[in-house]
Amino acid sequence: MEVRRERRLFVQCPVSIEGNQGVSRGTLFNLSTCGGAVESQVPVQSGTILTLRVHIPSQDQPIEVDKAEVTWTCGDDFGVQFLQLGPQERERLNRLIETLLQSIQQRRSHQARPS
Repeated sequence: MEVRRERRLFVQCPVSIEGNQGVSRGTLFNLSTCGGAVESQVPVQSGTILTLRVHIPSQDQPIEVDKAEVTWTCGDDFGVQFLQLGPQERERLNRLIETLLQSIQQRRSHQARPS
């Protein structure tokens, strides 16, 4: 079993999923620079290649993942590894993750302060 090197961050982002069965929708519920996990009622199999459009509420345009491979499935959930993103999309993804990490750190520092 492969060991994850990237921290997964909890998110709740709508995602458009394009694959062999057409276009469908789901929710991306965790995210790292290398992949994430999606909840969707569309049946997928490990090894399937998908195109994803992750809709970030604070951004006008979705982050487009040109190729994502399904790495595991469990009920309505499945994991994906990001195989191909354009340079601008990779930068947008990295900035989003930086922002999420900063938000987590700020909350922790506020919680650690004595009242």
